Amino acid sequence: MEDIINSPVFVAYAKCVVVLAVKMSFTAWTTVYFMFSSGWKGMRNPEDLLQGLFNLKPHPDQLKPYEPTEKQRRIMGHDLENNVPFFAVGLLYCLLNAGDEKPLYVYTGTKLLHHLVYWSGQRHEVRAAFWTVTNSAFLYMAWLVWTKL
Repeated sequence: MEDIINSPVFVAYAKCVVVLAVKMSFTAWTTVYFMFSSGWKGMRNPEDLLQGLFNLKPHPDQLKPYEPTEKQRRIMGHDLENNVPFFAVGLLYCLLNAGDEKPLYVYTGTKLLHHLVYWSGQRHEVRAAFWTVTNSAFLYMAWLVWTKL
């Protein structure tokens, strides 16, 4: 087990997981920022309309979709759809010694670029290009894991 933890592939995996997890946390906090800075627009739950320390004047309109918060939620949804399988397959990739660290770094690097492209409002084709590279790295890793089973 110590050999695996000290291997360059596992170290790369650990770094990638931390970077992607922190990015996801950043996305969550960005959602909170947009809600807070807009007077709590874009909340989702009926109980969010209860008066509190920060929401002094709740209003039913606060539950209506608010594009800046919705965009952050879409980014988070994309992260959940992609990063969770990457975390699982990446761990198997390390445990099975399926390959080197390059696909881990390609996945993570292009995932970060995809986030920036998405966040900055680039057209779909640009986002799709980054996602294609990201997903190709993931599928490559999954294939190498599969061939080791």
